[in-house]
Amino acid sequence: MLFLSLLGAVSALPSPSCMLNNESCPIPRGWVADWSVLNSTAMMAGADTPAGFAPKHHWGYVTLDWQCGYANWLGPPGTPASATTCEATSAANCAALKASGAVRRCGIYHNMELALQWLESNRAVMDDAHVKAGWFLMAKRQGGGSAGKVLDMPRTVGGRAAPLLSQWYIDWRNAEAAAFFTAAIVNSTLRNGVDATFTDDLPGAGAEHSELQNQTGLSDAAVEALRFATQQAEMTIASALAVGGKFCWDCVGGEDGPEGSRFSMNQVPPPNNTAGCAAWFRRYCAPEMQGRGMFMDWACPTAGGVPCGDDPRREQTLAAFLVTRGPYAFLGGRNLRDHSWHPLFATDVGEPLGLCVEAAPNVFERQWSKGTAGLDCNTYTAKLPFGLLDMGGIDDAR
Repeated sequence: MLFLSLLGAVSALPSPSCMLNNESCPIPRGWVADWSVLNSTAMMAGADTPAGFAPKHHWGYVTLDWQCGYANWLGPPGTPASATTCEATSAANCAALKASGAVRRCGIYHNMELALQWLESNRAVMDDAHVKAGWFLMAKRQGGGSAGKVLDMPRTVGGRAAPLLSQWYIDWRNAEAAAFFTAAIVNSTLRNGVDATFTDDLPGAGAEHSELQNQTGLSDAAVEALRFATQQAEMTIASALAVGGKFCWDCVGGEDGPEGSRFSMNQVPPPNNTAGCAAWFRRYCAPEMQGRGMFMDWACPTAGGVPCGDDPRREQTLAAFLVTRGPYAFLGGRNLRDHSWHPLFATDVGEPLGLCVEAAPNVFERQWSKGTAGLDCNTYTAKLPFGLLDMGGIDDAR
């Protein structure tokens, strides 16, 4: 009875995942601070790069969406689903990007809700034996009764009619399944050339597929228990990756700000009002914040082939980042693409010479070796007295 009552209260408990609970995930072992703005930028390469990611700009951290490079990992027409190589192809893309100097750190894709047939590590256990062992969620039988067959949501990639690639819901409540998929994500991320993973659908059951409960017939308590188990696995993944010197997109900083990690952002820039702005800085200027990660949102409301518009908070965002960031910090976003690279990313700041100070009432500054960054919350004015790096042949198109 106690166990059942605890299950019913799961939704009221803090998330066990540092990626979601406002706590700091472990810093990767051996992490060496790179203070340059250029090497602190972050973006996601998506389906608009079917032949793999080959940027025109330099990025500090790129994570490859599962559709990135699909023309390579899907194979030529006629290639069976059992021969797709998404993880190996993505890892090779990362290794090539880093070897060329185009990207400082690189991550590949995994999912916390679904087992995906095109991920080799997942496909290894997507079979009848593991279905019978209870590793995956089953569809409820029409008209009631016990569960029927494994839930499958096959899809195509790149407009092809075939092969159909399967997607099955992982049952993280099953200890053996949880142990396997946790290890699969970690081991795949430990591949040569890979620094990180993007763990999609962090909240777990129903994060993307709201129809899950109707498909399975699971009770509210069972869905909450499934989510809790999923997030427990995330904490294990974050810790194991850090021990191996790796990290994940949402491991950098933990959820924070009104948007949380809904868009894989942790920190949002300070608001444009004196009281809110000053409160923001007093929180992030606390010395203990230097011991945790930061992922500052660089707003980019447009998508497709259109560069980001002129957000009026560009300079304020960069100034806030420079005044408060620690050694484990990134500036960017899930919606950024290579064509969205901004000239401010080439700001040449050197290294910090101290921590944030309130130089005057509601005015926050930090001295760097090449100038002093600051933001005046009274007027919401940024101070960025820095030059730009010589980008050489890199196109700095806006």
